Amino acid sequence: MSYERKVERAHPALITMILDDSGSMSTNMTGTSDARYQWVERYSGIILKELLARCVEVSGEKPIVKPRYYLDVIKYGSSVETWQNGPNGNEELDIGEAAKKFSDNGSLGLGAKLGGTDAAAAFQLAQSRIEKALQKDRFKDSFPPIVFHLTDGESHTDAEPVAQQIASLSSSDGNVLIVNGYIGTSTQLTYKDENDFPGYLTEQEVGPNRDNLRLFRMSSVMPNTMRENLVNDGIFPAIRENVRLFFDVRTKEMLKHVIQVVGSGGSRLAR
Repeated sequence: MSYERKVERAHPALITMILDDSGSMSTNMTGTSDARYQWVERYSGIILKELLARCVEVSGEKPIVKPRYYLDVIKYGSSVETWQNGPNGNEELDIGEAAKKFSDNGSLGLGAKLGGTDAAAAFQLAQSRIEKALQKDRFKDSFPPIVFHLTDGESHTDAEPVAQQIASLSSSDGNVLIVNGYIGTSTQLTYKDENDFPGYLTEQEVGPNRDNLRLFRMSSVMPNTMRENLVNDGIFPAIRENVRLFFDVRTKEMLKHVIQVVGSGGSRLAR
């Protein structure tokens, strides 16, 4: 499977964001005075605007949104919630609808208010929604769905088995990709910033922490097409081949770049 299908209106991309909204997300991001969930909100807004910009065309003097991305947002703690209520029963929103909802509400509704951390339940919901999406004509021949999971701590349930099931799902262009972003620094990988970030290739680089290792194993191997785009666009210029889509988040700027992985097609995406 090639992972070479361009993102275009005829073959839009589905992005499923699984966001930890447990109580610990109220803890400040290291080196800042803002809570972790606030950084997630801020940079989610940035990526929404970027994806929207890739979908806007000007006809005469009027900009027209031609959806090339669809977004599904799942928030979890002890319970699981979805952010959107789509026109067909709480399904994914096209990027225009998602951007408007974000703008109208001013947020994704995060607030570190969902208690504990049941990651398995969140991934189970994601699995059922992605299975349903892949039966639709708009997604079955598109670049495969990308799951973006952002968490800051331990889960009292193991999401690895269901993550493996999700990763076995596929469009005609490739298997579903799972990205894990961990807001923490307890790894063995040494680097200064995004410019020399080499990516995580082995469990030894992740370190002995059980929860970190679980997230690493849940993460897909980065397709070469995605790696080339990240290098050529200067997002992670030093990233190695065959690394996992696993990222620790050591500064607020790294958080921004991790989220950019979701839209890593860059300038080579069809407009």
